[in-house]
Amino acid sequence: MWRRTHITTWFSLVLWSGFAGAGFAYDVIDVKNGATITGKVAFTGTLPHAPKRFEVRNGPEVCGPERVLNKLEARDGRIKGVVIALEGVEQGKPFVSHRDAATDRGRGAFHYAGGDELNLGVQLEKCSFGPFTGVIRADESVRFVNHDSIKHTLHTYSLKGRNAKIMRTLHTQSLRPQRQTEKDFPAKKLRRASAVVLTCDRHDFMENWLYRVRNPYYAISDESGTFEIGRIPPGDYKLVAWHPVLGIQERRVTVTPDRHLAIDFEFIK
Repeated sequence: MWRRTHITTWFSLVLWSGFAGAGFAYDVIDVKNGATITGKVAFTGTLPHAPKRFEVRNGPEVCGPERVLNKLEARDGRIKGVVIALEGVEQGKPFVSHRDAATDRGRGAFHYAGGDELNLGVQLEKCSFGPFTGVIRADESVRFVNHDSIKHTLHTYSLKGRNAKIMRTLHTQSLRPQRQTEKDFPAKKLRRASAVVLTCDRHDFMENWLYRVRNPYYAISDESGTFEIGRIPPGDYKLVAWHPVLGIQERRVTVTPDRHLAIDFEFIK
């Protein structure tokens, strides 16, 4: 009896962990009388990371002789690049098409084609993947296109846990000039992963973080720290503010039709 009970318990835990790691389905529907959440992300204290400078040894004619990796952009107490995600929405608006480009010497960009899926494409240009933060969705493939005249070695990791720093390799591949590749990011590989990290083994300053989202109700704070998420169906949800340097904050929110919610976040270091 003891052995049978423990085997049953173990089998149940395995099944639970498998279902917990699987990506759940999201259905696109017509949202009427949707609500809107707006807010600001503030920062108080001393910046934990100063911009890091790198001397470029591989391809300085393309990348430039020196590059800077700035992991935390804050101005006047407001933070850029914080991912705001509404979790628990199982049906609603489609994924929105938009393009987020790097603002430093690099010209890389994340292009989200949108529709029923996120449809992320990463455009490498001037030794850059794109802005420091973005989003990714499990069970989708991501297209990487190298627009540079030099080779990059794409290396992707999954980040286990929301506050953990344990990374596990997902892909490693040389991406030759003017070439492209598609990489799959299945939920099985991203089980319990909070984010995906993009790096280049030939250029240490190429580092980007993609928070895992399950629906299109997300935003990334702009230069003034502001964000907006619209066309939200009524319901009770969890609103998350995440940054790879600052960590994560969560709020419970109740959304009613045509309501406008103002919710601010503040990170203190």
